[in-house]
Amino acid sequence: MIDSYLKNLAKVMGLGAAFASAPIIATLAELQPPWPVAMGQLSAALIVVSALVSWEWTRSAKVRFRRSWIIASMIMVFAGIISYLVIYSYFVAEPPSGSFRVVTGYECTADAKLVYGASCPELGREALRSAEWEPSRLWTRQSLTIVRVALAGTWLLFILGLIGTVGSIVAGRKMSERAKP
Repeated sequence: MIDSYLKNLAKVMGLGAAFASAPIIATLAELQPPWPVAMGQLSAALIVVSALVSWEWTRSAKVRFRRSWIIASMIMVFAGIISYLVIYSYFVAEPPSGSFRVVTGYECTADAKLVYGASCPELGREALRSAEWEPSRLWTRQSLTIVRVALAGTWLLFILGLIGTVGSIVAGRKMSERAKP
């Protein structure tokens, strides 16, 4: 019993470790959010925790519960990635050099409104270049914070759903096969 428990736990931890490399790959592909800087580490920690929770809740669960968990996790994957990509496409800008990315806001500062008028808040690269790629010179702190948190939240929802889906499938597979007569 304990031996089986430890073997399954090792499988889930291995799965978690494999998926923990996903944020690193995403960083290389520049898919993950540019804020916070430590998003890769935060994602990796969430992967390990969600793999353990998924395994703990679904390893001996009935197939019906496991399937519900898988469906809920898949909904999280799709909602997370679609929301993330929409927010990313609206609010992340990259200089021509491509060396970094900047999160923009949805409400201009008073100074930016004076300079750019009706163009606010949809300012392009030229405005960012004139502001030396410092978004707080163009957009309010509140709008920048809300967009950053929305990007991070939808990214983490995607990661959580992904691990929940895979973890539930892997954790329940062995137990459901063993339970059959």
